[in-house]
Amino acid sequence: MSFKEIEEKAVKFRDERLWKKYHTPKNLAISLAIELGELLEHFQWETNEEILEKLNNTEIKEKIEDEIADIIIYLVLLAHELGIDLDKAVREKLKKNEEKYPAKEIRIEELIKELGGEIIEPKGEVKTVRQVVELLSIQPDQIIKSLLFIVNEKEPVLVIVDGSSKASLEKLSRIFGNIRMAKPKEVEQITGYKVGGIPPVGIPVKTVIDKKVVEKVFVIGGGGRVDRLSKLDPKKIVEFQKAEVLDISE
Repeated sequence: MSFKEIEEKAVKFRDERLWKKYHTPKNLAISLAIELGELLEHFQWETNEEILEKLNNTEIKEKIEDEIADIIIYLVLLAHELGIDLDKAVREKLKKNEEKYPAKEIRIEELIKELGGEIIEPKGEVKTVRQVVELLSIQPDQIIKSLLFIVNEKEPVLVIVDGSSKASLEKLSRIFGNIRMAKPKEVEQITGYKVGGIPPVGIPVKTVIDKKVVEKVFVIGGGGRVDRLSKLDPKKIVEFQKAEVLDISE
């Protein structure tokens, strides 16, 4: 049932009882707040686990369902009085939220936090190792570069080396055979991120990390955008990505 269908039924129910005179925007907004308070009474002083346990009680669950239904009914009646199309408003707000909180960026931010790291947001773009060194006053070997390579023209491999090193094509060739650096367009298509913004975790491809990187207490890498960085324990990168630790730098 859409909001419009709920609205039609709620307005019909109200008008048949001559209650429209009471349904001013102010009164409906107050009633909505009261119903929200009544819903909260079921949750007050209890943990999430206790609340979920309560739902095993059919009578309590029905009371909570009734409170939620009352909230929706007052909401659609308020929207009706204000001339707001709720279906349209929700669609447009979801679209705004998607634009404001891009899934891939928020996902990486949450993932970095879950792994005990942090997101660093410098002012402006940070595209080079030198820029990061100057910004954070750290050594180049504390910075990591997440680089995408293509094996046999079909299999992507994420290669992670520190900022003072280069990924050795010779060593990588000995391990993988025919291998080349991915083109910028391929990087974005495969990872979802532009060159310079690739995070070291959350990329669902085979990953190899240079052994020198794992020796560090923490490393600074991409944060999903060229104006974002991530700080992580490199061992967490290895663990999450199920990465192979190899000698791949020069």
